Amino acid sequence: MSESESEKQDAQKDYYKEAVKLYYYNCILYNHLEKVMTERNDLKTKVLKYELLGGELAQLDDEEIMNQLEDRKKKSRRSAADIDRQFFCSFNNCKKAYGTEASLTQHQKLKHGQNSGMDAYFRI
Repeated sequence: MSESESEKQDAQKDYYKEAVKLYYYNCILYNHLEKVMTERNDLKTKVLKYELLGGELAQLDDEEIMNQLEDRKKKSRRSAADIDRQFFCSFNNCKKAYGTEASLTQHQKLKHGQNSGMDAYFRI
């Protein structure tokens, strides 16, 4: 075996060692990053709880706190069956009806390309 071949093999061994070392360091960094992200999320949750409950955390247990947070996040909305549809689309063969005039106007602009007279008034 010549010197150049042995140098190539040594270089390949060095590359392999470097690759293994980098992989090992990458695994360590990944695990550390997961821990940091978990801590960050826990802190964000604690801050959110504290802000939403106005400093009353000491008096409640975690389950009660989570229930209150869920209640505050929920927005009550009417179901589609509960909406009284009084506004009907005036285009031919369009049988859509809406609960608000704004919804009807939005439908007409998006589906039929109709602009209201006020749009032309405000356009300069």
